[in-house]
Amino acid sequence: MNSKGMTLIEVLIATALLAMVAGILLTAFGFSLVSTKKAENTLSSTFVAQSRMEEIHGMDVATALEEGRGERRLFMDKYVETIVKPYFRENCHAFYVILGGALADVYAVPPDNSGALQISTIMGSRSMNISISANSYSIASAGYETLEGSLPPNSQDIMVLINGVKYSSPANVTINVTAAGCNVSVWVYDGGSNSSRIEVTGSNVEIKRFSGYTYRDYSTVKVQVKVYEREDDLQPSANFSSILQLKN
Repeated sequence: MNSKGMTLIEVLIATALLAMVAGILLTAFGFSLVSTKKAENTLSSTFVAQSRMEEIHGMDVATALEEGRGERRLFMDKYVETIVKPYFRENCHAFYVILGGALADVYAVPPDNSGALQISTIMGSRSMNISISANSYSIASAGYETLEGSLPPNSQDIMVLINGVKYSSPANVTINVTAAGCNVSVWVYDGGSNSSRIEVTGSNVEIKRFSGYTYRDYSTVKVQVKVYEREDDLQPSANFSSILQLKN
């Protein structure tokens, strides 16, 4: 042994210790990079979700419903799903009929927002039938494709909200709501001066009318925004929900 230097065994031990420490540091550095990247993605996805929510908030309700059917689209370099549905309160299925809105003289949409029945301009007079059972619905008007769908098999309340506050067409519109095997309430808002041109009838439903509610020119929706890094990702990197009041 050389007392003035290191033995071969000491050199090997020192090298092994150095390699071990280097491995730990590199692993920690790798985890740090992954964590930093994940945090950056979460932060940027949150910003994208907030931006999309603000964009929806600036739309009229019919446009927001048209945008909100869950299609995954590229938005601000990320893939975004937007889901917009009529909202009255929790544990309630809400149908919307908007008269004189931004998109059409008549815009009717079911609780799941699977589609909409739109009548751009009413000429003369127009009638619409909304039929609701415990687990299905249909929305129909002559000359237009009937909108049909299912309702979840539960005991939630069902509301049909008809908003005609801004309806200015001289044509008369009649909306008939029928129910079978479920409790349905129909609330009608008009502007007062157009009350005689908006007729609402029903069978097995409770109808309430609120006339002269000119301030009630809005509808409430539930919005969910999901942000994905890639188009085929299964889990979103950000998921925001909000209740918004939008102009008709």
